[in-house]
Amino acid sequence: MKNSLGFVGLIAIIFLTFGITYLDFDNLSFGYNYKAYAMLIIGVVLFGFVLYGFKKSSKK
Repeated sequence: MKNSLGFVGLIAIIFLTFGITYLDFDNLSFGYNYKAYAMLIIGVVLFGFVLYGFKKSSKK
């Protein structure tokens, strides 16, 4: 089994990091933080693909 996350995993971590960084914790409304929430959602979806790939490769 491959131990590294690969390119998609790296991009997912970058999206999650920047999403949390850009999030304004004083005002958590969606209208004000839509870019940060979009980055967080994209990061979670990409990380889900990485975890699905690990699960699929471990069954072989």
